[in-house]
Amino acid sequence: MMNQSAIAIFPAVGRVAERRLAALDEIACMTEAMMALAEEGDWDALPEAQAARDAALRACFSAPLTEDTALAAADKIQALLRQNEALVRKVAEAKEKLSQEMQRTKQDYKAVSAYLA
Repeated sequence: MMNQSAIAIFPAVGRVAERRLAALDEIACMTEAMMALAEEGDWDALPEAQAARDAALRACFSAPLTEDTALAAADKIQALLRQNEALVRKVAEAKEKLSQEMQRTKQDYKAVSAYLA
């Protein structure tokens, strides 16, 4: 007979659950800050902010929530998903804009090279 040991993860309750809900609010603030970075075009800072937000999300969901707390968390998670979709759209728009600018720069380079040749 195989002896299996398992670690039971108990749901977060009380103050732990309250901290989890507060953490979700903080993650929403982190996402807003990321959106501001994208709007400012600060692409160097965005990956670090993403890594910090990912770590915060993992920590927030390291243990399950109780049913009551899970309902409140679900609303916050839906809001986070909407924020994330907006952030992804903003980054995709910036990527498209940069692609168009790069294409124009290539055309300008070809034109200048042709003139100088």
